[in-house]
Amino acid sequence: MQASIFRSHGLAAQIAVAFLIVYAPHLHAAVIRPSLQESQASIVAASERDFDRLDNEAGLRSGGAFPFDYQHLVFFDLDEQGEPIAGADLWTAASVQAGRLRGVYEGGWNYSLNMTVTLYAADSVVARSETRNDYILGSRLDPNEPDGFPIQAMLRVPAGEYDYEIQIRDNNWEDNRSVNQIRGRVVIPESIITQPFISSVAIAADSAGTWNPSADLELQLNAARIIQKDARPYVYFEAYGLTPGSTYRGEVRLVSRWVSRGQGEEFRGTYQPFQMQYRGNVPADPSEPVRKLLRLDLSDTDPGHYEVQIRVRDLETGLVSEVRSARLKVRGADSVRRLVPVVDVTVDEP
Repeated sequence: MQASIFRSHGLAAQIAVAFLIVYAPHLHAAVIRPSLQESQASIVAASERDFDRLDNEAGLRSGGAFPFDYQHLVFFDLDEQGEPIAGADLWTAASVQAGRLRGVYEGGWNYSLNMTVTLYAADSVVARSETRNDYILGSRLDPNEPDGFPIQAMLRVPAGEYDYEIQIRDNNWEDNRSVNQIRGRVVIPESIITQPFISSVAIAADSAGTWNPSADLELQLNAARIIQKDARPYVYFEAYGLTPGSTYRGEVRLVSRWVSRGQGEEFRGTYQPFQMQYRGNVPADPSEPVRKLLRLDLSDTDPGHYEVQIRVRDLETGLVSEVRSARLKVRGADSVRRLVPVVDVTVDEP
């Protein structure tokens, strides 16, 4: 029976509906189950939406006594069969405005930060991570110094949506006199097993830093994603679901996000100032993802908003990943927030 038939008979229809409910409990509405292919496509679409949401929220900036830019990045681990292990590595990266921090002279100017990241679900703590960085500089920073100190923490958590709290403390003040914190919501995407897929895309200012996405790699994450025009920033990502021991093709593009406001503006730059294709090898060990580090050439860019777009193709199966994006802003040399050139850094991650 269809609802439109019942609606056409008024009270009789109501009696008929009541009769079916009371005296025919064994009758159930037909359940249309999605096919396996449709279900997998739905998982892929949901994961891509979650990654887009992460990217849209990157480069957020806190207020407070010493402002900091921050972002969240998600990476996955693989098992011996190359399948993603349940859960994900959530990295929270921050860049703290250095001129607002207190320096103490101890043979060099010492600046010390502590960052605690806490995730909550239904007001209960799901995970917490704490990191301490001590930065040793050759000279004292000017109080108006806009550049930032990088610091990050990692949490291993299941996919899902959480409330988060980021708390950063200037350790050179006693009794928590200088603490800044911010709260929000973060989503951890599901991993994908039906096709190749890509992790978050990290933008780094330098190849020497405190972020270690793998054992042999150290980077200075740029949480603000604000890049100087004459810089050559690093881009790091991981690719999963490729055939072990085979080859793949990577495609990288830098695309302008310039949009006309309908006020007679004219874009004089290049819409796609950087693009490259390369052929790479997939590790023979199924538990090892492809880890790729490359550099962007920004020489043909005008100041403005851009998007790094990355896609990989498995040359064994022909399967292609969705495009993973990372937004960034290119500025002139006189207006960009950089990372402080650090002489020495000690890191303590309990």
